[in-house]
Parts: sequence; structure tokens; C-alpha cells
Amino acid sequence: MLARDLIFPHLIAKRAAEYPDRTFLQHVDGSEATFGALHARALRWASGLEALAVAPGETVLVMLSNSIEAVCAWLAISWAGAVEVPVNNGYKGRLLEYIINNSTAKVMITSREFIDRVDFVAAGLDTLEKVIVIDDSEPATGALPCVLAGAAALEAASPIESPGPEYYDLATIVYTSGTTGPSKGVMMPWAQCHAMSTGCIPLDDLGPEDAWYVPFPLFHMSGKHALYAAALINARFVMRDQFSTSQFWKDVDEYRCTTSLLIGTTAAFIGSLPERPDDSDHPLRNVLMSPLPADTDAFKARFGIRIATVFNMTEISSPIMSNFDLHGRSCGRLRPGYEVRIVDDRDEQVPTGEAGEIIVRADAPWVMNAGYYRMPEKTLEAWRNGWFHTGDVGRVDEDGNFYYLDRKKDALRRRGENISSMELEAIINDHPDVVDCAVIGVPSDVGEDDVKVCVTTGNGQAFEPASLIHFLVPRVPRFMVPRYIEVLDALPRTPTEKIRKELLREAGITAATWDLDKSGITIPR
Repeated sequence: MLARDLIFPHLIAKRAAEYPDRTFLQHVDGSEATFGALHARALRWASGLEALAVAPGETVLVMLSNSIEAVCAWLAISWAGAVEVPVNNGYKGRLLEYIINNSTAKVMITSREFIDRVDFVAAGLDTLEKVIVIDDSEPATGALPCVLAGAAALEAASPIESPGPEYYDLATIVYTSGTTGPSKGVMMPWAQCHAMSTGCIPLDDLGPEDAWYVPFPLFHMSGKHALYAAALINARFVMRDQFSTSQFWKDVDEYRCTTSLLIGTTAAFIGSLPERPDDSDHPLRNVLMSPLPADTDAFKARFGIRIATVFNMTEISSPIMSNFDLHGRSCGRLRPGYEVRIVDDRDEQVPTGEAGEIIVRADAPWVMNAGYYRMPEKTLEAWRNGWFHTGDVGRVDEDGNFYYLDRKKDALRRRGENISSMELEAIINDHPDVVDCAVIGVPSDVGEDDVKVCVTTGNGQAFEPASLIHFLVPRVPRFMVPRYIEVLDALPRTPTEKIRKELLREAGITAATWDLDKSGITIPR
């Protein structure tokens, strides 16, 4: 059972009592908040939500950029006994309409930045009754068929009197990106949020002198788990609305940040910066990376950092983590309190070293997801046979080191051979002119898949696809050599910098796609 003062809202209350004047939140726009000010404001906002008839157990939508207000809203909703539903800031149109309706929320907290998007879908909204626009002091005007209110609606005169949440209560409902169907709302208890936050990066030797730099969204667990972890060690939390390669080191230096995340392809962006003699002259020392860079030792040496990695997703809570003692390209070892198996399509465990789907369960209750909101059939599918099915393919070696290989839906099969897109991408990224890439399968004329590679380059010159073929031939088996190559200005990404491969698959073969079979190049057998 999770101690009450480790549940995030209670933890902030404890910090506010102990260190009321200690700065906890900082935004690179210059705004900041102490523990004391944040907690007091959250209690007032909770009272305001109660006055707006938000009842315990109800959902409340939050569509805000990274900000002190976004953190305050999460805390206030919890103190009011309700459940936060953070909305992806990139959503608009039908996607936004779906999330609002599926959440069943009657109240939404947002800002002027997003109100036009809500207005655009207003005619299709089923349950939304009140929209609070936090950067308007007075009630706003608009065409929405619901009540618009300004920030004053939240700034109640008296703080709420509330027992606050328990560890088994829902902390948030985070919607997945919905790449193979409608987005699913992952119901996350507070115990799960805590377990994830203590399992992503080792906290043993971190403390109040540290500062976390997080340019990843608070509507996603990449931002939330770092926020929670910073509070656990009484550290500062420094945020930017989104990742910027050009601003990364400037922000780290200005705010004296010691700890950060480089997830998705952001590590590749940092690694692609021109080398400088002072690359290691900065306060950053602890970095969580997933996936790892192609040459981890070189990256650590160049920037003077230590690296930890993890296997995690919104639905679970870091069951596999590496600490700072990396073992090759392993994503870590089993964490106490969890069981992990590598299984085939019938959920039978495969032999050690063989690839299969990663499935997970925990010893304690409430430390993994409580299902998908209003999707019982998807919950049953994911939790079949009492194990959560991640949809990820991996393997484990005889020493207990786990290796992530691919998303099950991203795996390719060509000429009877299975191909890990992640493994091939790591090799392609070693090409001196490639900044980033995505490997996808496209339908083959002879069945199964052909391999297509989408690349971005950084040399400002024309990229010859044939050069990539010649680079790969001595490095990969013949069946992994791509048939198709397309050079793009940028790869489509989610707000957390994951490549949206479903969009690349939808595009398929275009007029700009280079075809090995029409190039005249012969690949040796």
C-alpha cells in the first residue's frame, strides 16, 4: 500500500508545509511557483470546481500547454474528487470531438490558445456544459452551446476542505495515440503514477539540489512522471512547451538543470549538433533515454552524462529498467514486484533468446492500468489470461537482460524472414548523411512486405538513395536491404517525438519514392 504522503497531491501538500517558499515549478517563459503557492492555488481551484457542480468521480478535461496552470489543474481536479483527462494539444476537428465526447466530461479547462478548436466542434459535443478559459479574467464570449467562464470561476475565496485521493483512486485518464483505431483512455490510479515515476530513472542519489528539465507535454506520461519524480526528491521542475534542439543546452545552462529526458528521436537531434570543445561543460548529468543512441558510450563521453533506459508505456509502470549500469542495447532487467514473459500468439512462453510479445503483470494492486475508459472489450483483450499484453516484441537473454525489438504492428516479414524495423533503423542512422529515419513495410507484389525507408538528411545537399544501399549491403542481410527509399523534409511526429508510422504507411509508394528494382543496382547474395 502506497503511503498517503507519497500520493502526488498529498506530497505537494507535505512539501508546501515543509518548504512553502521553495521554488518547485519554473517555465522557460519566466513564470514560476513555490510549493506553498501551488498548493494554495490548487485548493482554491478545487473549491471553484466544486462550485461549478463538478461531482466526485466525474471527469474534467484539461487542454493547456505546459504551464503552472496545467499542474494546478491536475491537483485541483484531484482535490475535488474528480478525474483529470488531459487533451493532446495537437488535437483538432474530429479527433478533438471524439476525445471530448468519449471522456463524458461536463467541464473543460482550457485557454484562449485552444478555444477556437473547441468552438469548431461544438455542434457535435454531447456532454460538455462549461468551458473555463483560464487566461480570461471575465466570462468569455463565443458560439459554444455551453457556458464559457473566465479564470475567476476557479479562484474561489476559500480553499476546499477535502480528504484528497487514495492510492487506488484514478489520477488521470490519458488517451493513447490511436494508431490502429480510436484512441483509448488509459485509466491510471495514483499508485501506478507513483510506480512509474520511481521506475523510469534511478532516484537513489538525486535530491533537492537537482532540477529536471522536461520539454515534453504534461498531457502525456513523459511529462507527468518527471513532474511526480521531481516532487518526490524535492527538486525543481523546469518545463518548456515542446522540445527544441536549438534551445536544449541553453535552457539546461540557464536553469542549472541536472536531469532530463531524451525520448523518441530527440537524442538523435542532440547528437547531430556540430561537435564543440565544451560539449560536456554544462550541469546536466542524468539522462533517461528510450531508445538508446546507436553508440551509447560515445554519447556519454561527448556530453559528460550518465544514461538510464527503461521499458515502459502508459498502461504499465516501468517493469523493466536499467539504472545507470547499461548492458549493451538492453532496455534493462526485471524490476522487483513485476513479472514479465515473452510469449507467442497463444500466450505460450517462448524459449530464452527467442522473440515474442512482452506481457506484464504486477504483484501489488493498482500499480498498473485499471483498464480503458468506456472500452470493456479492449480492456479484456489487453488483459487476457491475467496478463497485460503490451503489443511490443522483445526477447530476454540468459542473464535476464531484456531487449525491445519492435511494435508488433511495425514488425515486417519479407521473403519468409522477420525484420525488426528498430534494428534496421539503428543501422541506417549510422549513415553519415542520415539524421533520422523510419522503416515501414509496404505490400509486396509477391506477398508479405517490401521494406521502405523514409529518411531525413542534415547536410543540406542532395541525398543519393544508392549511397544508402551501398552503405547497407556489407552491414545487413540481403533480405533487410530496402527496396524503397524516400527523402523527406521531416518525419511526422506525435507531441512526444514518436514517429507516426501509420501516416507513412498510408502514404505508401509516392512519386518521390526511389525504387531499388528500377535502379540497376545488383545486390550480392
